[in-house]
Amino acid sequence: MSHPFLPLIADTLKATDTSDVLRIGHLPWPEGATACQALPADARTDDIPTGQLAIAALPITMSRQEARRVIAALRDIKVRQLLVFVPENLLDGTALLGLGLCRQARYEVDDLAWHAWSFDIRHYKPVPDWLNPKFWANPENWDKYRW
Repeated sequence: MSHPFLPLIADTLKATDTSDVLRIGHLPWPEGATACQALPADARTDDIPTGQLAIAALPITMSRQEARRVIAALRDIKVRQLLVFVPENLLDGTALLGLGLCRQARYEVDDLAWHAWSFDIRHYKPVPDWLNPKFWANPENWDKYRW
């Protein structure tokens, strides 16, 4: 029987245009999928290389504080796109929403509930209309108006 995480992992790999993929923790991997660098779930964040995409499964034995630290480090300094599978009893949805992640799916594996969460910096915040050179300082207006 195939693992329930496989379709989401395969879809994520298809949607990304990079071969720079990190696999963190014990995860099933689709046949014929991009080769990736595999790391243990307990790898120190300093030992995790930077990349474009990380797919991680947090172990149920990890502390809440450590789980938050790992997710934040991956999101902030290690990768541009993240897919993380979190046991339901490890972190609640509020904590993960607070980290800027979006819920993707819920799975039951061996009588344990898992949630898949994702983050992509390219879609995190759309660029507002006003953020362009047109509305920045206009030298031609200097000394014409007093603010």
